Amino acid sequence: MEQSVGSGAIMFHPDLLQYDNPGLPPENGRLACIVDRLILDGLWAEAACQADIAPLKRLRDIHQEDYLTELHRKAGAGVEKLDERTPLMEKSFELARYGAGGVLDAVDLIMTEEISTAFVLTGMPGHHAGTKSFGGGCLINPVAAGAHYLTKKFRQQRVAIIDLDSAHGNGTQEIFFRRRDVLTLSLHEYPGFPGSGHYSEIGDNPAKGYNINIPVPSGYGDREYLAAFKEVVVPILEQYQPEFILLAFGTGAFVDDPLSHLLVSEGGFLSLLQETMKIARRHAHGRVISVLEGGTPGVMMGQIILHHVMLLLKNRLSSVDKGKKTELVSYSDWYRYSKYLKAELKKYWRI
Repeated sequence: MEQSVGSGAIMFHPDLLQYDNPGLPPENGRLACIVDRLILDGLWAEAACQADIAPLKRLRDIHQEDYLTELHRKAGAGVEKLDERTPLMEKSFELARYGAGGVLDAVDLIMTEEISTAFVLTGMPGHHAGTKSFGGGCLINPVAAGAHYLTKKFRQQRVAIIDLDSAHGNGTQEIFFRRRDVLTLSLHEYPGFPGSGHYSEIGDNPAKGYNINIPVPSGYGDREYLAAFKEVVVPILEQYQPEFILLAFGTGAFVDDPLSHLLVSEGGFLSLLQETMKIARRHAHGRVISVLEGGTPGVMMGQIILHHVMLLLKNRLSSVDKGKKTELVSYSDWYRYSKYLKAELKKYWRI
């Protein structure tokens, strides 16, 4: 690992660009758009840190060995896709390991107090990957690898994963469904891909109440997202008192992203990150790792990530679009809907 010095790091491996949206010109790849913006604004030179590949023994902690072996075999055999949403190439398995490696390296840097925050660039999303399942473009689950690594190597007893991708992280949910040492919270469009993520999916013994889903109806935007965060996510985190926060961050909820029908603005994303960082400072010594999940590649994705990284690493709040004043739903709709959500969660938490 080539280390970066400073308050935060951007974890990345150059080989990830080989998987940058197969079939598209290089300039249309999601990583190329993001890296270009980070270079132009000077953040790349300050904070870029080359990640190592994730050791297989760390991946076997969260994925079944037979599953990993089969992924490696299929990639090497020239299989071009695992399903309609999950393309494959010869080096896909190796590149997925670099994404997970970035998270593991970031954990090491933070836990040894060399940095306090990190953003991890991945070649593909990961939160749909379960113990023995792929899907939605995901092969390996970097966020899950980091969370388990924190509990195993560093004996952390309370790790929180906050998933802000517009699609539900069904893989992350499955991996930690029966664990209390990792609290999972997800805000996602519902109904939507992959079809899971109802608020009744609360975890299983001995960890009922430790898998929190906040399914977000189509048409919800900044006001509803921030209300859900302040009224549900923040009170639960205050009670859980996480020692470390992992953020699964995708841009699919952005108002102009065709992946969802949600209406979150650039300013809305930054408000959610601000609330996350407040919790981290109160309970986790400011320790936050944000990991890139999904979103539509392009200029706006690069811009959203740039402002996200500036706030996360440098505590610099950009002047950005705060969204439209009118949403597709009335503000009161959240309060009617939240009664059902809160009634389920009040069985386990004070909200």
